[in-house]
Parts: sequence; C-alpha cells; structure tokens
Amino acid sequence: MGCDGGTIPRRDELVRTKKKPEEKDKNSERLYRWRHCAVSQSPLKAPIVACEMGRIYNKEEILTRLLDKSGEPGISHIRGLKDIKELNLTPNPGYRPGGANKGDAYTDHQAAEYICPVTSLEMNGKYRFSFVWTCGCVISERALKEIKSEVCHKCGKPYKEENIIPLNPSDEEQDFVKLNMLSRRAAAKAEKKAKKESKRPADGEDDGISGSSSSKGKKAAKFSDGASSSNDVSKSALRVNGMASAVLRDKDFEKIRSAGFSVASDPKASEVYKSLFDTHKTAQKKQSAHWITCNPQYF
Repeated sequence: MGCDGGTIPRRDELVRTKKKPEEKDKNSERLYRWRHCAVSQSPLKAPIVACEMGRIYNKEEILTRLLDKSGEPGISHIRGLKDIKELNLTPNPGYRPGGANKGDAYTDHQAAEYICPVTSLEMNGKYRFSFVWTCGCVISERALKEIKSEVCHKCGKPYKEENIIPLNPSDEEQDFVKLNMLSRRAAAKAEKKAKKESKRPADGEDDGISGSSSSKGKKAAKFSDGASSSNDVSKSALRVNGMASAVLRDKDFEKIRSAGFSVASDPKASEVYKSLFDTHKTAQKKQSAHWITCNPQYF
C-alpha cells in the first residue's frame, strides 16, 4: 500500500522529529514593554511614572496598589510616592493613534507616541532611553553621550551622573541599576541625617531652647547674660506643673507618701471633706462602688 509509482519518501515523513519550541518575536515583545504598564499590563496613558529600577507604570495603577497595600513582588521596592518620578515626555508630532487598517492605506505600527527632544529618536524600544531622576526628563542615550553636559538638555536643571536611570533595562543591567538605587537611597538618608544634626543646639546652649540657629542663638545669649534668678525661672517654667508625673517626682510628696499620710487621719480636715475619699469609714462600708474611680493619692 503506498510508495507505488516510483514515490520516494523523505526522512521527515518516516522519522518523527522533535518540534522546536516556539520563539517570541523580540521586536513585538520590546515594543510591548514600551507601550504597556509594567505592573498592570494595561496601555500607558498620562500621567506616566517610572521607578528607580527603570520600569514604566501608569501613575493611577501605582497609587491604587499603594493605597490597597497589596504588596505585589514586582513593586516591593516602591515604598511611597517618593520612590517614583513622573516622566517629562516629548510627544511625537508624527504619531497617529493606532486603529484598524482601512483599505490599502499603510499603517505604521512601529511608530512611538514619544520621541527624544534632542535627536528626535522614537521611544519604541529600538533605541536606549534614560531619564533624569531629579527632573524626570526622558532623553535618548545617544544624546547623553554625544552632547555631554551638567544640565538637563530639556529643562536646563543641573544633575549628576548617578541620577541618570535607564528605562526598561536589560536583564544584564538589573543588578547594576539596583546597586545604584541602594547607593542613592543611602546617600539621601545620610544627607537627611546630617541636616537634622546641624539643626540641633550646640554644647553649652540651654536645653529648653530649640529651633533655627539664628533665632535660637539670640535667645541663648539673652539667657546666658541674665542673672541666676532668671535661669531658675526658665528651668521651673520647663517643668510640667499640675500633671501626675510632675507630682510623683516631687521630693515633698515622696516624703508624705512614704510616711503613710492619709486624708482620713488629717486633724485639720473636716469630716465632710474626709467623706469625699474612699478611705473614709462610711465609704468602706458601702456595698456599691465609690464615686471616685482612681485614688487621688497615687498609691
């Protein structure tokens, strides 16, 4: 049956070969990353933000997840709004929103909605783009290399080399970008700590005086030039008068409490006044609870 009439079978007809796994279209995958949110996979729409890892998101999606506290592993490095930056993008004047193909008209599906403000390269994944963390401007890597400057090419604000973050970095660059993110956060934390320590009063100044160095320095000089009586007044003003903590720390009250003082045994107090406290004999014999909810003597 078969193979008659001089038919010569081929090898693939006689031997079953293992099929090759399907490969993704790299161009389509790259274009998808530049047009869709990295966390929700929805199409990008303004306002668009980016994190310190170079991933692009819809700001609305990030705000929703921060409020819900979902704790998705993909955005675990985003602790709040300070860890994202709204991108300052340059629209492409030749871009037309995509739609269905009509007739024989040519539709360029590779066209990007945004371009580089310096070189006019389209932001479609074919070219490398970066953004400045301090201002959020998006510029192509070619413009940053060919036109080296210490200020942003778009807004003119100064920036440092470590503040340039690549958008949608490759897998090989993930470790390098993460290391830069950690070093940037450590530097910001150290700077914040240094500012806080600089605002603290120097040694020898009055402890009750706080605030800026200029105004508080005048107050410190005023207190130091005064007499010893004025210093005593300033110290007594800092005490918390009338609060339970201040009363308990008082030495006179400590002596009275250690001697076993009681209002019921005070000869100067009247019988009506003594009946107000739960140490009175009439209050101890009552079956119902006393109206005083706490002991005023702090025993």
